[in-house]
Amino acid sequence: MKIALPLHDSLAIYHDNAHTAPKFGIYNIDKDCDDIHVTLNSIVENPLNAIKCNDFEMEQRNCDCNTERQHNLRHKCEHYTLLEIIHGCTFLLASKYCLNTKIMMKNGGITIIKIPPIAKKIDTAIKNFLIGASLANTIKHIHHES
Repeated sequence: MKIALPLHDSLAIYHDNAHTAPKFGIYNIDKDCDDIHVTLNSIVENPLNAIKCNDFEMEQRNCDCNTERQHNLRHKCEHYTLLEIIHGCTFLLASKYCLNTKIMMKNGGITIIKIPPIAKKIDTAIKNFLIGASLANTIKHIHHES
């Protein structure tokens, strides 16, 4: 399985809207019996970030775009750029993402998994994802108590 993680230019986790990240780390996760191997596949540049020279508006970074902007076709196409660069991934791990990012990822078959803003290291974010995925796969039924 492949996952994508938004990164700063310094290769630290990017916690603003994933759509505005300078780069993305693409990681392979392979399971061999009881061992899980995580390897960096590639670091890809966000072409939208290059066009904007890392100068996104605060409302875009904070996922606060107004309704008019959210429905603007050009703005939607900007989000499609993200799908283009992380295609082939099964998951996008992100702290923040806007509705358009969510829609584009869903249309491209990529599931967004929210990572906590306290996850400062890439290893921590990936381990949290793996623990969550492992628990989700082993739970057979949730009993709701009234």
